[in-house]
Amino acid sequence: MGQTEKRILVVDDDDAIRALLLTVLRRRGFKVDTARNGVEALERSARCRYSLVLLDLMMPRMSGYQLLEQVESWPASQRPCIIVLTAGNEPRNINPDLVAGTVSKPFDIELLIDMIAAYILAATETDQTDSCPAAESEHPPLQNGSAKPN
Repeated sequence: MGQTEKRILVVDDDDAIRALLLTVLRRRGFKVDTARNGVEALERSARCRYSLVLLDLMMPRMSGYQLLEQVESWPASQRPCIIVLTAGNEPRNINPDLVAGTVSKPFDIELLIDMIAAYILAATETDQTDSCPAAESEHPPLQNGSAKPN
């Protein structure tokens, strides 16, 4: 095992939402990675352990619902806290052992960041695998203000 840390994964197919959350969370000093869909989220989760996942439900390739099914099979000690971000109605039939909360889009960014900060402060640091690369948020932003592409 390498270092311990509290890392966040933002999983959303909307480029603007991923860039916004990466930028705001980076400015607050959080270690953040992003994924465009559930497939990318699983790939990242195979390399790194996340304390918190912000998860959109409606995405191509693998939806948030399908990702939740995968996470449910993980040992409880390896599951991240998950906050669902949804543009639809309050999702039903989601295992409350997997999802800590739901935030509707469009969301109040300051309220969401406060919620994330409260969770991250309370969370214990997670042992990272040696294969976990530096967080995406640790790379400098590109000239146009967006983060490096995945």
